[in-house]
Amino acid sequence: MVDMNTFRRTKKNSSNTAITTRRLSDLLPQQLSSLEGMHHRRPDLILAAWPEVIGQQLAGMTSALSFHEGVLTVKVKNSTLHSLLIHDKPRIINSLKIKFPQVQFRNIMFRIG
Repeated sequence: MVDMNTFRRTKKNSSNTAITTRRLSDLLPQQLSSLEGMHHRRPDLILAAWPEVIGQQLAGMTSALSFHEGVLTVKVKNSTLHSLLIHDKPRIINSLKIKFPQVQFRNIMFRIG
């Protein structure tokens, strides 16, 4: 993490002559690296991205319930959809791996409910 004290504003009438501006190219890599690991600490980001991964047509009939230890649990509306998603499981896992390259996806469990 970046120490925010180094980015404090210089007070008015200060005798400090140090440069107070920062280059975005200096800050951006640090911030992006901290965001990459956030998926491990915040599985809700993976759950929120489920409609985008599955597509708008199927998003209304499914909902991602949990992501724990590489296993995504998804609730589906009926057995027909369950069968279709089981068949498309490898494609869905590949889509998740592309969207979240830092996260290890082991399996998707579809539950009828």
